[in-house]
Amino acid sequence: MISEKLHEKIQVHVKFLQRYADRFWYPPLIGFLAALDNLVIIIPNDGILISSSMLIPKRWFIFALSVAIGSTLGAMVLAALVETQGLPWILDWYPGVSENKTWVLSKEFFEKYGLLLVFVVATTPLMQQPAVILASLASTPPLELAAVIFVGRFLKFLLMAYIGSHAPRLLKKMWGLKGELQDVGVKLK
Repeated sequence: MISEKLHEKIQVHVKFLQRYADRFWYPPLIGFLAALDNLVIIIPNDGILISSSMLIPKRWFIFALSVAIGSTLGAMVLAALVETQGLPWILDWYPGVSENKTWVLSKEFFEKYGLLLVFVVATTPLMQQPAVILASLASTPPLELAAVIFVGRFLKFLLMAYIGSHAPRLLKKMWGLKGELQDVGVKLK
């Protein structure tokens, strides 16, 4: 859980950032933030994508594509780091991750379902880092991992951006988004 002070800083920065949502460089920037989120885990990508699509509805598709590409690239950087540095690096970088409920569930499911788990996680609001780490530790071919992540993330972000731009009232019915939207200052009624 993010501290209240960090939560407020994120809101201020997102509001500042979104003043430029109509600029040509904005989609690559939110894509970069999606990539970075794979390493720092505090960037509310879903909220940024949805609120950006609400601000500039005609750009919903390019926003979704940019965030999906960025998220995939970030996941592949994480996978490459895990492959080269190994599990000890992960445990140093993400202290307590091996006790995290998502980690434990991901490990059990990855052993049973492999890339299907990565795809399912990529399409949901769940953290994708544990699934990517496990796939990398299992020596999953990078091209296969990238394809599965991209397809899952693109479907997820396409749906979110479309709903944000065309039917924002449906957002309150979508599981796992309330916190992300609050992080960027969107209040659901």
